[in-house]
Amino acid sequence: MPIHSRFVVFITTLSITLPTLFAAEQNTAADVQNDVMDVTLFRGAGNNTWFEVYFNAVPTAGAENVEMQTRDIDLRPERDVTLHVEIYNPNATMPLIITPGGNGDTSGFGSFARNVAAAAPELKVIIYDRRNLGQSEVSFGNEPQMIEEGEDLHVLINRLDVAPVTLYGMSSGGRSNMILASRYPKDVASLILAPLTGGPLAAARLSEEYFFKYLNSENLTTMDPISDSPITSMEMLSETPLWNAYLERNTPEKQQRFYNADIDVFRAAMKTSGTHIRSTGEQTALGIDDRDLAALEIPATLILHHGSYIDYLHPITNSRAALTLIPNSTMQFAPYLPEILDALLPFVKAHTPMIKE
Repeated sequence: MPIHSRFVVFITTLSITLPTLFAAEQNTAADVQNDVMDVTLFRGAGNNTWFEVYFNAVPTAGAENVEMQTRDIDLRPERDVTLHVEIYNPNATMPLIITPGGNGDTSGFGSFARNVAAAAPELKVIIYDRRNLGQSEVSFGNEPQMIEEGEDLHVLINRLDVAPVTLYGMSSGGRSNMILASRYPKDVASLILAPLTGGPLAAARLSEEYFFKYLNSENLTTMDPISDSPITSMEMLSETPLWNAYLERNTPEKQQRFYNADIDVFRAAMKTSGTHIRSTGEQTALGIDDRDLAALEIPATLILHHGSYIDYLHPITNSRAALTLIPNSTMQFAPYLPEILDALLPFVKAHTPMIKE
């Protein structure tokens, strides 16, 4: 057979075999980032080792002995919201703030914070519920959600008097932390992204899942994800999974604050936030422009990735791209708690100054 004929056969074989193999893999591997539902909307509740590290984590040895304080921090007058905060090792002098991922809260991610505190008693580990989540108040602002959250965190850091502090943000928590780091670099001793969210699929999926699903693309009326009927009041919105779960875990006062909100203000906030996320699908990190990543003035940034290539919302390629943009950044693979602690603890201790007495 002539060489060119053998070449044609080889190419033809590849064109048949590779898609077939890929299809077989697609049929046997669930898209755990998008097919598994939890009321926190943090994707990947099944089949993800790194998810189990963070969400509803099994307590490690000694975690039951870690002291914890619960506080409600009023951010007024700067911000019209009160945030629920939990502080582990409250008497420690080296601050670390953990921002949960997805639409997660302290009830889901507090066990991870407690495990970190158990491993390092010198760390004051702070975890909090962002606005509209967990046991914090609802407040629908005029700016995209991650920007509102970043501004909230700036005031929270001032209220707690822990600047400069190391920030540990998971997925969406990392997005609001990056906004804070970009706007208020003096607040931040170092930054940890675990993992970073990015790419066009993440932009499309998350803008829809978090925001646009509440909107009708034709007339911008809110839609009930269950019955597909128009939502015309906060009472109807309260019947959707996320908001029903929020109301069930909160006090009558916080429930009433939800019901007193204006459905049109909520709708506008969903449109603003969804449009913001969708617009950054071609950037390295969701929600922030590449030029702003490159302009970060943080002493050090650590990017942690769990190593799975099937995670379409937190692609390894985007983490590696961020590594080239963010000054003073490093990256490590850390799928389990021991690897996370091995990377996290030396990094925090090297870059976080002790709180002044």
